[in-house]
Amino acid sequence: MSDISNGQTSRRDFVKTSLLGLGAITILPSKVISGLGHIAPSDKLNIAGVGIGGRGFRNLNNLKNENIVALCDVDAEYGEKSFRRWGAANKYTDFRVMLDKENSLDALVIATPDHTHAVIAMMAMKLQKHVFVQTPAAHAVFEIRRMVETARVYDVVSQCGNQGASGDNTRDIAEIIWSGAIGEVREVHAWTSEPQWKQGVRYPEKPESEPRTLNWELFLGPTEYIPYHPVYTPYGWRAWWKFGNGAPGAIGPHLLEPVFRALKLNAPVEIEASSTALNLESAPVAQKIRFHFERRKNLPQLAMPAVNLYWYDGGLKPELPGMLPFNLFETYFGGGVVFIGSDGFICCGVEGDNYKLILNNKEIVPPITERIIHRVDGSVLGHEADWARACKESTNNRLNPSASFESQAALNETILTGNIAVRLQSFGRVLKWDSAQMKFTNIDPYDEIAISENKGLFIENGIPKFNISEKRTNALHFADQLIRPIYREGWQQI
Repeated sequence: MSDISNGQTSRRDFVKTSLLGLGAITILPSKVISGLGHIAPSDKLNIAGVGIGGRGFRNLNNLKNENIVALCDVDAEYGEKSFRRWGAANKYTDFRVMLDKENSLDALVIATPDHTHAVIAMMAMKLQKHVFVQTPAAHAVFEIRRMVETARVYDVVSQCGNQGASGDNTRDIAEIIWSGAIGEVREVHAWTSEPQWKQGVRYPEKPESEPRTLNWELFLGPTEYIPYHPVYTPYGWRAWWKFGNGAPGAIGPHLLEPVFRALKLNAPVEIEASSTALNLESAPVAQKIRFHFERRKNLPQLAMPAVNLYWYDGGLKPELPGMLPFNLFETYFGGGVVFIGSDGFICCGVEGDNYKLILNNKEIVPPITERIIHRVDGSVLGHEADWARACKESTNNRLNPSASFESQAALNETILTGNIAVRLQSFGRVLKWDSAQMKFTNIDPYDEIAISENKGLFIENGIPKFNISEKRTNALHFADQLIRPIYREGWQQI
C-alpha cells in the first residue's frame, strides 16, 4: 500500500510514530492532529456538503453534531434550505473552488446526481478528505474501481449512502441464512414499484432558458453538453442515462444490500436483460434482468452454490404461484426480495424491512442465531454517524463503516452492468462479464446493436403502418464507453 508523502516523512508514518511514542495515550489534542488527516475521537469533523438540496440535506442533518463548515450546490434555489439551516457555513457553487479554499476540511458529503459522484470524490480523496457518497457510488464500473483504489491508497474512510447497510435487518437476514435455516439459496427475486419519475422518453426537442439560480455547465460536469430543460433537474435526472441509472440505480442498492451481504456475492458472470421500448437517452419504463453469480466458498453451516438473481422494475413482478402463505405484493407493496432456499424462504422489503421466515409453507418466528456481524449504534439512523466515528479513528484501530466503497463495489458493479445489458439487449444473447478485465467477453469487434424506435402510426393508401426507425452502432465501442467514460473537455479523467 502506498503512502502519501509530505516531504520526507509520510503523514501516516508521522501519526503512527507519534502514537507509539505516547504509549497509553490514545487521544491527541486537536492542535497536534490538525492538518494531518487524522481527527481525534474527542473532536468534531469539519464537513462540507456537495449537492445539498434533497438527500444531501438529510445526510448533513444526521451529522449535525459535527461542524458543517461549507456548502456547495450548482442550484442556489434548490440548496436554499441547507444554506438557511447552516447559515454560518461558507457557500459555493463550484466544488473545485471550495476544495481549493477550504483548507480545514476533514470530510465531504456528496449527494449530487450519479454522473458527478466520482469526479468530486476522487478530487476530495486525493486531498486526504474522507467521503460519504450517495448511491450508487458512481456512474461507471471504471469509476468505482478508481474510487476503491484511491480510498485505500490515501487512507480515507468512505461510505455509500445506502443506510440499510447499517441497519439490524440486513444483519439478521444474513445470520439466519448462514445458520442454514432455509438451506442452500440458488435463486433470489427482487422487484420494485419504481420508477416514480417518467422514463422511456427522448430528449426534449425545445430547450428552455436556464434558471437564474442554476449553473447548468456545472450541473453537466464531465458529461457531454446538452441544452438545459427542467425535465433534467432537480428531480428528473435519475431517468436519463447521461445523469442517472434508472430504477436500479435509485433503489437497487437499498433493495439488494441484504442479498449481497447474506450470499457474499461478487460481481456477476452472466447477465441477460429485456425491457419495454428502448432508446439510448432514458431508461425504459420497465425492465427485467437476470444476473448469474458463481459459487462462493462454503460457510460452516451452509454451502454457497451458484445463484441467479432476478431484478424487476416498473410494475413487473416475479411469478411465484403458491410458494408463499400470504400475498407477497400486498405485504411488500413498494418492492421486496424473496430468497428461495432448498428448505424454505425469507422475504423482506426495502433495506431488509419486515423480514419473514417461511418453512413448510408457514410463517414462523425466526430463530435466535449467533450474532456474527457487528451492530451499528442507532441502526439505520446511525449510518452517517458511524461514518463520522470511523473518520476519527486512526488506521491502526479503525473499524470501517458498513458501506465502504470496497464493500459495496460488487453491488454497484452489478447494477451498472445490468443497465448496460439492458441497452445491449438487441443481441438476444446472454452476456458474459469478466469483472477482472472489466469487459463483456462474448462481444466481437464487429458486432452491432440495433435500437428501434416507433415514431407513431400513420396511414398510407388506407393501410395503417408504424413509422419505425432503427439506429445501429458498434456494440463493443458502445459498451466500453459506458464502462470507461471519456469526460468532456475541461474535466480531468480519473
